[in-house]
Amino acid sequence: MELYFSENLKKIDEESYSVFGYSENILMENAGSGCYREILSLYGKDFLQRASITVICGKGNNGGDGFVLSRYLFNAEFNVKTVILAESGSYKGIAKENLGILINLGADVAEISEEDKIPVLGGILDKTDILADAVFGVGLNREVSSFFKKIIEIINEKSDYGKHHERLKKFESKYQLENYQNKKGFDIICIDVPSGLNADTGEFMGACVKNNIKKVFTFGGLKTGFYINDGEKLLLSEKTVLIDINQPAQLLKKHRPGIEIITREEIGGCFKDRKKTGTKLDYGHLLVIAGSSGKSGAAFMASYAGLKGGAGLVTAAVPAKLNDVMEAKTDEIMTYPVFDDNAGFFMENGAEIIKENLLKGKNAAVIGPGIGLKEETKIFLYRLLPEIKVPVILDADALNILSEDTGFLKKTANQTDLILTPHFKEMERLSGIDRKSIEKDPIGIGKSFAKEFGVYLILKGSNMFIFDKNGGHISVQCGHSPLLASGGSGDVLSGLIGAFICGGMNLYRSMKCAAFILVYSAKNLENEYGDFGAGAVKITENIPRTVNLIKKQQKET
Repeated sequence: MELYFSENLKKIDEESYSVFGYSENILMENAGSGCYREILSLYGKDFLQRASITVICGKGNNGGDGFVLSRYLFNAEFNVKTVILAESGSYKGIAKENLGILINLGADVAEISEEDKIPVLGGILDKTDILADAVFGVGLNREVSSFFKKIIEIINEKSDYGKHHERLKKFESKYQLENYQNKKGFDIICIDVPSGLNADTGEFMGACVKNNIKKVFTFGGLKTGFYINDGEKLLLSEKTVLIDINQPAQLLKKHRPGIEIITREEIGGCFKDRKKTGTKLDYGHLLVIAGSSGKSGAAFMASYAGLKGGAGLVTAAVPAKLNDVMEAKTDEIMTYPVFDDNAGFFMENGAEIIKENLLKGKNAAVIGPGIGLKEETKIFLYRLLPEIKVPVILDADALNILSEDTGFLKKTANQTDLILTPHFKEMERLSGIDRKSIEKDPIGIGKSFAKEFGVYLILKGSNMFIFDKNGGHISVQCGHSPLLASGGSGDVLSGLIGAFICGGMNLYRSMKCAAFILVYSAKNLENEYGDFGAGAVKITENIPRTVNLIKKQQKET
């Protein structure tokens, strides 16, 4: 599924009119009627017949979408009140036309156009069970202030009824209406975008509708701002329904910016049943170069993820002092003790040892988890990296070392395929851009970095942003699990990428699959563990079951 910026959506609208002869009326009707169908599907007719519905409409076309929705609700004989936030005579164009239709039908329309009328809105909201928010749409590009800020603030205040949704729980199960006037709160349905959210940056523009958002019914294309910054924190990716308003498909393709959401259906198609006659040699050999004293766990988790991700063979190269610990941790992973003079970290001559003994016959290499930042280890990495001719996944300390000489990084990327997997702090060191700026614009900064350095890149936050070589294609893994908020998740991700490359996937697909499978595996453990305590090893152990589940779901669809 594609993501769009407001500029792309504006061009799609303009060419729909100028090239294909669409009218604004057609698109607004499709938007409003689509919202009606989704609300009917979401709540059901019986529920809506007993509900008090308010549609609050701003002055622009987003308000016009709200008027169309109100008309459908009114004609279905539901209890709907339409609130307009400007004088009725000040509306223009097709928004004015649709407001006029509502008034002509005798619908209940309340004008709240001045600050002294805001308490009247408060009274309406106290009696509301579902609020449709059509105040601001995708075109908002200025700070919300004064009157409209107070409107949004009172919406948030009145809708904030806690986590348990007791009001609608009782309403849905027993339809008990008698005590509702004394209860506080309602569901919010946002029309196109939550009012006050910048659809491109995902930032609150001074004030934003944010409490108890049940769904966002968005039009044309998914908005990039739903997946970054405040939009991500609101979990809009889990609440958004894309409504097809029948714009020309060729325009949606023509103006897409090349950013996609990773879906289960896409990932399910990446995993094929293995041949019963297959051998370990058919699924590649992964080399993991990792660990130092006190960080043998990082080497184990990256290697174990390679094993559970399906690599036919996995060899963990560790400083010799750690080898006994690694052998005690696992039976299936081969270990190779790299001479370290009993120091517990990689030393300069270790690069030659690995070159002579371990690089032959490998299909991918993971370097960096837990290797530390000793000066000898830095020299070791600079000596070893140019010698590896298979794809290399660079993580953790390897990234921190290379951030000290990005010229070397660029030169090496010209010779072999490098996959970098930094979190935001590591990206700050690599790029020289402060973390807050990266968090604000992960897509733009990640794309520029991948293009400048000629690398593949996974930028890790609570969402993961995935860039193919040179940043030509971008994917977003937008699933979440609190179980991933513990040490080792990044090590597992690196091992998974390596395993999928060994299994024959191309690099970009391997990155997308690894990001998706990691999150999906964690989510599948939430029923057992709740929201903490499973740990990266348990998540890794669950990976084969997760892949099997996705394959089954794919076959059933």
